[in-house]
Order: sequence, then C-alpha cells, then structure tokens
Amino acid sequence: MPSCEASGRSILAYLPEPIQQRVLAEPVPDEAGPGVYRDNDELLASLAEIRDRGYALGLQECMPGWNSCAAPIMWNDSIMGAALVLKPIALMPKTPPSVIQATRTTAARLSGLSGSPWPVPG
Repeated sequence: MPSCEASGRSILAYLPEPIQQRVLAEPVPDEAGPGVYRDNDELLASLAEIRDRGYALGLQECMPGWNSCAAPIMWNDSIMGAALVLKPIALMPKTPPSVIQATRTTAARLSGLSGSPWPVPG
C-alpha cells in the first residue's frame, strides 16, 4: 500500500472500491513517515471515518515530525482533490478544532465552486 497521508486518504475515501483495492495492493514506500497506515484494515476503517466526519488527520504519515489535516474537495459527486494543512509537530502536536474547521470550510467552499453542495456531513 502506498503512503496515503491525510490528503491522499481524503481522496481515496471517495474513489471507487476497485481503485481503493489497487492502492491497498501496493507496498508502503520506504520514505513514508512513521505514522503511515501499514495495515489495510486500519486504512479502510480510516476511509469510513473520513466519509463520516468529513476530514482526515495525519500524524507523521507523510514524513517524520509533521502532522496534517485534510478535507475532500468534491465537484458534482466526484472527488477532485483535498484541502490540506501541514505543520511541524512542534507547532501542531495535536490538531486544534479551529484548524479542522478551517480546513473543512476551505474544502466546502472549493467544492461549492462546482455549483453543487458539499456532500460531507457538517
């Protein structure tokens, strides 16, 4: 399984199952951070959580010493990308609610540019 940090998991959560399965079949790259999901069942559970709450938190997934928060950007029921905040652990050891809300608001606004509502629960 390739490194799927917060933004990658936010996107993966809305891709069709056959694409998700292709991602799960890939090995984790050596350069992945210490917090990357290495268990496919845990990764799949994280995708369900992202769909339920509308964002993903990444704890040193993409690289050591960095944490992140991401939310999916949707256009007409299709995933187009993710809004991401990435900060050094020294500045963001835990993701504050204000960062989560700002990330979700940004993703919702970008999604709204398509003319359709953001499908992630509020």
